[in-house]
Amino acid sequence: MSQHTITYEHSGVRLEEIKKQSPLRPWANRTAKFKLVTALAALIPLLIIAVVYAFTEIPGAIVVVVIYLPMQIISAVIAALLVGGKNAAPDAVIIVLAIGATMLSIIIVASILFTIIIKGFEALSLSFLTQNNEYISPPTPLGYGGIAHALLGTVLIVGIAMVISVPIGIATAVYITEVKGKGANAVRFFVQAESGVPSVVAGLFILTVFILSGAITQSAFAGALAYFILMLPTVARTSEEVLKLIPDDLRTGALALGSTRAKTVMRVVLPAARTGIITATILGIARVMGETAPLLLTALTNDRTIWNPFGDPIASLPTFIFFNVSLPFPSAVSRAWGAALVLMALVSIVFTAARYFGTRKFAKS
Repeated sequence: MSQHTITYEHSGVRLEEIKKQSPLRPWANRTAKFKLVTALAALIPLLIIAVVYAFTEIPGAIVVVVIYLPMQIISAVIAALLVGGKNAAPDAVIIVLAIGATMLSIIIVASILFTIIIKGFEALSLSFLTQNNEYISPPTPLGYGGIAHALLGTVLIVGIAMVISVPIGIATAVYITEVKGKGANAVRFFVQAESGVPSVVAGLFILTVFILSGAITQSAFAGALAYFILMLPTVARTSEEVLKLIPDDLRTGALALGSTRAKTVMRVVLPAARTGIITATILGIARVMGETAPLLLTALTNDRTIWNPFGDPIASLPTFIFFNVSLPFPSAVSRAWGAALVLMALVSIVFTAARYFGTRKFAKS
């Protein structure tokens, strides 16, 4: 037996006794004093802010942040001193801040989702998903026009960006993890730096280098180039982490059988990491799908359905929302909310797919 192996031997009776033992839950053994003090520490701040909110005109957000949160921290510290002593006070502060941050995040996300669903559902219809806005004006009622041209533009822009960024991102990850050349650290540094580039800077780069120079026109392809700059770091970094998870035994086994390093990467490593690479691609798509600033400079918008990605300016869901929400017409604003609901649904589907592929084991890929 090796020095790292520990063996436990039990008789049959002893083993049965161990199986019948119930797990200990020391946190469940709370005294009546602890329960009373905890309840008062939670209820007193709530009662105070309820009175303040009812009899004053202070906005609710200010009441919660400026009054309730400090009072809750003070009451939690006092309760901790009464029950657990001075050593429990820091824990009480951390618990209150953690719960408060969690509740604040839930409230913000729920508010955004609720608002988009309520206001966007009004515009949803079959015609809204299948028509364009070529023959309507902004004041036209909701029964006419739609976002079909913007949906097509989003698919073209994101699809072209994916076709360009995925091979380059995977090749970058392979160079960093498998080839490990002299420039691997520099490549990793620039990929990390690129991940922090603001989206508007990517659009400005494509505008100044390619569009203003006359190389290309404002079109779906120009928007895809801007999206490519934003998508590449996500694909490369995620693929790099996925490749690091592949066991070295697969590599050494293939090399021991006479395979070259290139064949090992292509036929062993990449197939084993297929699920993770799919996840990296989906995360890259979700990263750029809602970006508006690059498209305002590179793709612009259009009320017609454009099929040629290298031709005229083209509409997309982000630019459709941007231009319609700023118009002083209720029908145009409702169309913007409907497009926002569709875009949110698309992003949710993409993230769900990423979670599905991300939870699958690489060995099954």
